[in-house]
Amino acid sequence: MPRNTSWPRVTFERLTWLIEQGGDSRRSTGDHRYDSAVVPEIGSEDMMLPSECALVSEDVRTAIAAFDIRVGDTLAPLESLLVRIESSASSRIENVAAPVPDLLMAETGEDQGRSVAEVMGNFEATTAAIVLAEDISPETILDIHRALLGSTHPVLAGRWRNEAVWIGSYSGGPPEAEFVPPSVDRIPDAIEDLCNFMARTDMPVFIQAMVMHAHFETIHPFADGNGRVGRALVHALLRREGLTKAATLPISAGIVSQKHRYIEALTEYRMGDFVPIVELGADAVFAALRNASHLFDDVIQMQKNWRSHTESFRSDALVHPIIEILLHHPVVDTEVLEPMLDASPASIRRALNDLVAAGVIDPIPRSTPGSDRFVCHDIVHALNAFTERSINPFGRH
Repeated sequence: MPRNTSWPRVTFERLTWLIEQGGDSRRSTGDHRYDSAVVPEIGSEDMMLPSECALVSEDVRTAIAAFDIRVGDTLAPLESLLVRIESSASSRIENVAAPVPDLLMAETGEDQGRSVAEVMGNFEATTAAIVLAEDISPETILDIHRALLGSTHPVLAGRWRNEAVWIGSYSGGPPEAEFVPPSVDRIPDAIEDLCNFMARTDMPVFIQAMVMHAHFETIHPFADGNGRVGRALVHALLRREGLTKAATLPISAGIVSQKHRYIEALTEYRMGDFVPIVELGADAVFAALRNASHLFDDVIQMQKNWRSHTESFRSDALVHPIIEILLHHPVVDTEVLEPMLDASPASIRRALNDLVAAGVIDPIPRSTPGSDRFVCHDIVHALNAFTERSINPFGRH
């Protein structure tokens, strides 16, 4: 039974599944009529916050602030990697998996296949969402979607869907579906209204982000990539308001890692109760904070080990700045390092060989001709563990 949050429910309109949309006797029942959602306008809707919801939101804000104070300087160099890991976890929800080493190899120009390309598209989308967070509009949402699918599904990228989609039926089409999102002609106005909602400043941003996510998934404006864009927008709102600063937490993976609960929360949202999606999001945040705290401890231990392995080198030796670079570039070669260092290629190669001898990095073969590449397995192992905890944030770690 939904709480009385005074939040508007989704209503429905009766439509007909036309033959040109697939509504024929081979794919559906004799009745081609179906109920399509009509999302309410929430851009200026008054929000009544139940006390438990307000308390959860404040707990999230306090926990993230404490975390940021503790780990900010240490995890900040890992930001680009954390966005990649979050993108990997978010993509895995859509049954697209790419190992961390393959993502890192892709940074050096190595072609790692379709799955890596899709995850890297998710990385580009999340990055675009954070960059564009100050001005989220229908056009910037299309830009985020274009970043997501531009290299893998260019025909769909940056376009609202132009046909019906549905949930809970494959062969029967919308007449047999459990839920049918709004018709295509309703998408532009619904997105415009949602952008107005995201621009509001009269509610806790964490609640705003979770309500936005549920509303966006209800609209389902794209033919593909809705979940990934919706999760990217969560990070955009949290970053815009300064709730997350030091690191991109793997929140979105936790939002849907409990799929049954997630589906129930979306259903309750459509019935006018946003508390379940907020509570699920809060659980995901706390799991993400535990996960990132574990990564923080791993990084601290790594740095201690590296210092002990390189303490025999002079303080001005090139190995020391390279070690700092490894935190955000665990796979390096001379070409990657040269723009970052005031040193010749020969000097960089010597320093890399010194780090191999010290046990900090290992050489890895190239599948195509080029300079030698090196990997810091300590970071890869830590990021692999981080990814696994992100995928199953509520399980035993």
